[in-house]
Amino acid sequence: MRPPPRGPVSRIRRIAFFAWTTFVAAAFGIGFFGLIVLFIGWFEKRQGVAGPMTDLGHGALAGLIITVGLLAQLHAPERKIAGVQQAVMALITLVIISLIGADFDDDLVLEPIFLAAVGLIVVLHPAREEFFQRGAGMSRALLTIAALGAIPLIAYAVSMVMQAGVVVGPPHYADRLRVMATMAIAILLTALLAACRTHGWRISAWSAGMASVVFGLASILFPDDPGSAGRGWGVLAVAGGFLFIVLAEREAR
Repeated sequence: MRPPPRGPVSRIRRIAFFAWTTFVAAAFGIGFFGLIVLFIGWFEKRQGVAGPMTDLGHGALAGLIITVGLLAQLHAPERKIAGVQQAVMALITLVIISLIGADFDDDLVLEPIFLAAVGLIVVLHPAREEFFQRGAGMSRALLTIAALGAIPLIAYAVSMVMQAGVVVGPPHYADRLRVMATMAIAILLTALLAACRTHGWRISAWSAGMASVVFGLASILFPDDPGSAGRGWGVLAVAGGFLFIVLAEREAR
């Protein structure tokens, strides 16, 4: 489906959009290791809660859902508003889970700043009027897969928040568990966004699917690490992620 006609975007706004989006994507993907950890996280050594599992969960959230959504805007952003939508939803989820977990340390100061940074991308976006618009129509196949994954993902997120509240150790242990909870809800929301088929929905389908695959593989390889869903659920997460991508590509073509 082609984007609807829209008014012209000034050259200054377009330059500001690409410059700021590039900066924010680099900040999440490189500065905060969102993409880097997807490569090195598999080889990290476990130290308490810190280890491969929580590192890769961070990569699934900050790298595959937030950074990939923003990087997609650097080419033909008028057709890819879904990438920004998934980044905003992920950051809103992170703020909410931090509030639920009574996380009033420095992170709760930084997280609204991250959200504001991505919010500015929405303001500058050439297709910003589409941010709150409905998509091309609900995909029943993608909605079904997302619905099937909703209960285990929400249950996992609740478990991580509860563990974060009682974990013993440095403050970043609880932060890592809250990030894992955020990752689970962000996967679900991104999958639902893909099912709604807003412009660029294939980005969301791949982001949700690959994030689920990374989470599942990490759970299979590191079943005893904090944050792991275990081998059984890990296999289902991998299978569900690949199935979601396959159905999305089939529907798109």
